[in-house]
Amino acid sequence: MIKKILIILAKDLKIDLNHSHLFLSVVLYLVSSIFIIYVSFNFIEINEFDVWISLFWIVILFGSIASISKSFFHESYKRNYYYYYLFSPSELIIAKLIYNFLFLFILFFLSFGLYSLLLGNLFSSNFIFFLLFLGAISISNCLTLISAISYQVQRNSMLIGILSFPIIIPIIKILLDLSKNTYVEFSWNVIEDDFYILVLLNIIAISLSNFLFKFLWKN
Repeated sequence: MIKKILIILAKDLKIDLNHSHLFLSVVLYLVSSIFIIYVSFNFIEINEFDVWISLFWIVILFGSIASISKSFFHESYKRNYYYYYLFSPSELIIAKLIYNFLFLFILFFLSFGLYSLLLGNLFSSNFIFFLLFLGAISISNCLTLISAISYQVQRNSMLIGILSFPIIIPIIKILLDLSKNTYVEFSWNVIEDDFYILVLLNIIAISLSNFLFKFLWKN
């Protein structure tokens, strides 16, 4: 199983390298969004942390939807039939979850670097990197299944936006609360409840992805 998952990961990486314009288009979207925020504040850094972190997660939110929407849409129907005889549904969805997480984590890290460069870094603690990790894994887990559902419904990409916002907005709210409670120093007692809720949401998302994708795969 692990070998087949690695094969799928290598295949997705090769496809993205051959279609690098998809990745560059997402990067351009994030760069443009951050630069517009920078211009709107008259080319100066943001001094209020609430404004700074809220705008950052908004950029991350729309950047995530734009990037994960391609997860299944670059696969042709003929290629899917080919995969049907090579891989099990669990192997394919697990590989997609891992790949999308890695893709988003790299994208989040680059976004944070550019965002901090233009608008300053008001995050005093190193917990921001763990927040990027939590954000990448939480958002990718939710969007991967939604992307699969949208692909099966006549490859309707509009459904990604419709279905994703009710699920992702609570995740963004939790990440925003975690950011506000840890930007100066880390305190486990303060973030404990929000962290467990986020972990529970991830467990539910992964379980549903593994269970429901088997039915999507048959169709």
